[in-house]
Amino acid sequence: MKIRTKAVLGGAALAIAAAVFAYYRYSTSIEVDVFEAKSGPIEEYVTAVSAGTVKSRRESVLSVEVGGRVSEVSAAEGDMKKKGDLLAVLSDPELDRQVDGAQSDFLSAQEGLRQAEARLDEAERKYRAESARAANNLRKIRDDQMRASALFRGGFISKSEMEQADTLLANAEEEGRIAAAGEAAVRAIGREMESIRARMESAKAKAASLVNRRSKLRITAPYGGVVTRKTVEVGETKAPGAPLFVLADPGDIFIEAPIDESESAKIKVGQNAKLYPDAYLGETFAGQVSEIKPTVEVSKEVSRANTIRVVAPSPPKPLRLGMSVDVEVRTGGKDNVMLAPSSAVMEREGQKFVFVVQDGKVTRKNVTSGISNWERTEILSGISQGDAVITSLEIKNLNPGSRVGIRSRK
Repeated sequence: MKIRTKAVLGGAALAIAAAVFAYYRYSTSIEVDVFEAKSGPIEEYVTAVSAGTVKSRRESVLSVEVGGRVSEVSAAEGDMKKKGDLLAVLSDPELDRQVDGAQSDFLSAQEGLRQAEARLDEAERKYRAESARAANNLRKIRDDQMRASALFRGGFISKSEMEQADTLLANAEEEGRIAAAGEAAVRAIGREMESIRARMESAKAKAASLVNRRSKLRITAPYGGVVTRKTVEVGETKAPGAPLFVLADPGDIFIEAPIDESESAKIKVGQNAKLYPDAYLGETFAGQVSEIKPTVEVSKEVSRANTIRVVAPSPPKPLRLGMSVDVEVRTGGKDNVMLAPSSAVMEREGQKFVFVVQDGKVTRKNVTSGISNWERTEILSGISQGDAVITSLEIKNLNPGSRVGIRSRK
C-alpha cells in the first residue's frame, strides 16, 4: 500500500511539473516596446560616413627658404598670432660673413668713387686753366710771329730774329697740345668712375640680395591665425624647404566630411545640413553645403567617398580648428507617408523587415522602404496604419512566434 501511494504521489509531481512548464512555455510573455505605425512627414538625410573636421580655407605650411640653425622659437601650438609676428629665427654665420663682405665691397667702391670725383674735379680745373692759358699764349705768339714775318720780308729784322719768332710759335703750339692732353686725362678719370659705379652697383645688388636672403631666416606670420602645428625646436638645423609651422586663419572655417559614393549624387551645393560637434554633445548647429569636390577618393571607412564642405553661418558656440563634427545633409522630404522607426527596420539576405505584435505574438513582416533618416523610415509596403512595430530589438531570444506583452507604446 505504501509503495502504491508513493507511485501516485510521484505521478502527481510529474503532472504538476509538466503543467508549470506548459504555463511558462505558452503563457509567459516578453515585455516589449512598440511604435504604432502612422502617417506623417519625413525628411531625408545623407550622413557622412565618418566625422567631419573643422578646417580653415586659409591654411599654410610655413617652411624655411634659407637653411640654418634655429636660434629662437617664439610660437607654440595653439598660439594666436597677428600678421608680421615673429615665429622663429635661424642663423647662418657664413651668410653673415657674405653680407659683411658685400657691404664692405660697396663701401670700398663708394670711397673709390669719392676719390675719383675729387681727382676729376682737380683735373677739370687744371685742364680748363691750362687750356685757357695755352690758347691765350698761342694767340699772342701767333700774332707776334705774323708781325715778325712781315718785318722779315721787309728786311726790318734779321733771320735769327725770325727763327726765334718761329720757335716761340712752335713752343706755344706744343703747350696747346699738352694742355689739350689734359682733356684725355679727364676722360680717363670719367671712364674710371663709370667702372667704379658699376662695381658699386654690383656690390650694392649683391649686398641687397644677401640681406634679403638673411631676412628669410626670420620666420613671421604672413597673416593673422592660429599655430596648429609646430615642428621646430631651438638648436635644430633646418634645410631649405623644411616645414616649421602650420598656420590657419580661424575666421574663415568650414567642415570637411566624406560622403559614401553611393549617396554622393544626392548632395547639391546649397542644401541645408545638421552639424553635431563632439565638443558640444547634444547640441545641433545649422549648416549649408558650400562645395562638393569633383573627385571621388579612397577613404578608410568605405571603398570610395566624395568629400564635401559645409559652412556654419552663425554657430551658437565657437567651432575650433580640428574639432570633429558629425554631418547630416538634408537631401529631400515627403509628406503623409507611412513611418516606422529606422532602428526597427532590419535587413537579412537583401530583404528588409520589421517585427510587429500580432495576437500577442511576434510576427515578421517584410517591408519595402523609401527615404529615411536616423529616426524614421518611409514604409512603402508591408505594414498598415496602427501596426505595433517592435522597437526593443535588444531583447534576447526575440523571434517570430515568441509571446510578447506590450510594455510601452509610442
